[in-house]
Amino acid sequence: MQHKRAGVKVAQMAIMTSMSVHPQEIASELKSLAQSVGLAGLAIGPAAPLVEAAERLRERIARGYAGHYGLVEGSEEKFCHPEALLEGARSIIACALPYRRGVEPEPRQPGELLGLSARLARGRDYHIVIREKMEIVAGRLQELAPGARTRILHDTGPLLDRAAAHASGLGWYGKNACFFVPRFGSWVVLGEIITDVDLPHDPPIVEDHCGDCALCMSACPTGAIRSPYQVDLNRCVSHLTQMGGIVPRELRHFMSNMVFGCDVCQEVCPQNDNSEPASSLSFEPGAMPASVDLIRLLNMTKSEFEQTLKTSSAGWIGRNRLRRNACIALGNLREPAALPTLRDILLRDDSHIVRAHAAWALGEIATEEAFAALEDCASRETNPEVLEELRESLYRKTPALGAK
Repeated sequence: MQHKRAGVKVAQMAIMTSMSVHPQEIASELKSLAQSVGLAGLAIGPAAPLVEAAERLRERIARGYAGHYGLVEGSEEKFCHPEALLEGARSIIACALPYRRGVEPEPRQPGELLGLSARLARGRDYHIVIREKMEIVAGRLQELAPGARTRILHDTGPLLDRAAAHASGLGWYGKNACFFVPRFGSWVVLGEIITDVDLPHDPPIVEDHCGDCALCMSACPTGAIRSPYQVDLNRCVSHLTQMGGIVPRELRHFMSNMVFGCDVCQEVCPQNDNSEPASSLSFEPGAMPASVDLIRLLNMTKSEFEQTLKTSSAGWIGRNRLRRNACIALGNLREPAALPTLRDILLRDDSHIVRAHAAWALGEIATEEAFAALEDCASRETNPEVLEELRESLYRKTPALGAK
């Protein structure tokens, strides 16, 4: 181990010796480059343990707020140690990509079977977009510091993006636990470049930007923001649209007609009032529209999904989760016009998850024809989760029809 550490130190000395540009000049050039390629910001921090973030993560796990991400006690060791993710790491280059566009969807008209997608979902897959831009930054670093090693992380990597960005001085936290950067507010996605080059560090932003404001907490549909800066992912609508499996029945109404994500806590935040929209360099429109045709989404084939929505920022959750969410949206809209499609889905779909939520949606529509479809399906269904949804929906039959 001592020989290995000695080798890392020798490599770092070689990098410093080969650098023809001062580290401060490298940092300045990387920041200018980031802006020119459409990033909202770039800041540099130490590749040191994220001590405060680890403590907050332990608290979230202990309170059961970590959602369906498989976080358990001890997870902080994996997600809060950037120095362990690249041998000899010295610096974290934190980057932000803006995604808010100025275009808003038209309000849904009565009778229209339309769902909504969050702003983040409406562009080309941000995982790909931000990585492409960070690769340009990392490539330039390697030109300025020959021999430099880098590792690019974004969203799905083993590091808490917001904690790394905060430690690097890129921005600050809001009470909704979103991360804010100057000019663009919280309408950003984050990524990091870990490197063994020792670059000058930016100071963390420690000012309290929220003050006494608690608009996000009161506006959250499910009350998922349990306390300032502490979100229970099990109740967060954005998380509910992305989680796998059966969505808890008691939370489905709060999802309204959302098919991916939720922007409520960001939309009400005063810090976002004057945020700049993303430029065409930053945001590339994708196949997911702001207003989603729910019937078309439910009937979308695997081939159609691969050619369209798969390339959007919502595509990673897969076709069936989006179709499950479409069923929930139709159930919340309670429009009888959705009945034929839901009945076909309930009887024929390969996914028992989609069938289960179609059963719930028909129970919400609650017409005689809807209950007839549920009874017909109950006579042939074998999956226990679908049967449970059928029983729950049919249990409502007598009071629902008696009220008509």
